[in-house]
Amino acid sequence: MSYDVAIIGAGFVGATLAKYLSSNYQVVTLDVNPDPPLLKQVKNVEHKICDVRHYREMKDKIGKPKVVVHTAIIQIPKINEMKDYAYEVNVIGTHNICEITKETNEVLGLILCGTWHVFGERGYKTTVDVSFGYHPDKVEERARLYVISKMIQEGIVRFYNNVVNEKTYAVVRLGTVLGENMPEKTAANIFIKNGQQGKPITPFRHTMYRPMLYVAVDDVCRILRLYIDKIIKGHLRIKSSASNIHNLFYPEPITILELGEFIRDAIILHTQGEISPPLKIVDKRLPILFDRNEKQTLHVDITDTVDFFGIKKLRSPKETIFEIVKKRMTRARRKD
Repeated sequence: MSYDVAIIGAGFVGATLAKYLSSNYQVVTLDVNPDPPLLKQVKNVEHKICDVRHYREMKDKIGKPKVVVHTAIIQIPKINEMKDYAYEVNVIGTHNICEITKETNEVLGLILCGTWHVFGERGYKTTVDVSFGYHPDKVEERARLYVISKMIQEGIVRFYNNVVNEKTYAVVRLGTVLGENMPEKTAANIFIKNGQQGKPITPFRHTMYRPMLYVAVDDVCRILRLYIDKIIKGHLRIKSSASNIHNLFYPEPITILELGEFIRDAIILHTQGEISPPLKIVDKRLPILFDRNEKQTLHVDITDTVDFFGIKKLRSPKETIFEIVKKRMTRARRKD
């Protein structure tokens, strides 16, 4: 079957993208989960149960899309609990997808959703741009396998981009993605959920000054659609070692502490002061990993991305957080 876009992985980013694209494209999602929660109300997206680890199964079920978007990843904490399984999904699965893209004539290109975490999380000495490099030893121990997995995924995609001349293999490194349906265990979601109930917003003392790079899921969908259009229309002709690599995040870092403050202020604003959650720093007796000046060393340049896609700006994390809180408070009032 020929169609427009195959999305590998139907989690937060994959399912949100599928819903966004479905108005203008024929979209198929593929995931081991037979019933992705975020696709339950989306009627015009076909979903197929498929295991990315199995090449033949994947090749048979993916059919003949024009573009493949790869969002599948085993991440924290599961990656540290099931290392062999994570390797098969993250590494072998990515190789399978790249090879299927190569071997399927109808597929014009593949886009991997990468992550800004490959840059490391501290010790920045030069501006972070597409050529900044990989720093897996500058992340917390619990995140190391995840970051190494994303580096390997990038490496595989970049290898294919350099050896398969007639197809596009692209990497879009995402900031930590913010959106109304973001995963439950993200700091932003936990802070909002607790704050809405008047419970304390609780950054950890040892990481509260960690500088984070964020992106709104709406911007992710918008930019990926532009990329898909470029691939389908054949606008990507020039190739080099770093071609088709883009950083997609708001170019101003914010700390975990600032994230908590944004969420507190948004809740106070949208409840007109009826709910005013306290900000409580939790000390887990762990070594302090970031000092209060860490954010000042993280300088980001996304000029290449802005120019390539012809966009003016991205939504700020603060604006995104305030919008998420507003929507959730409105929904909560309707239930009452």
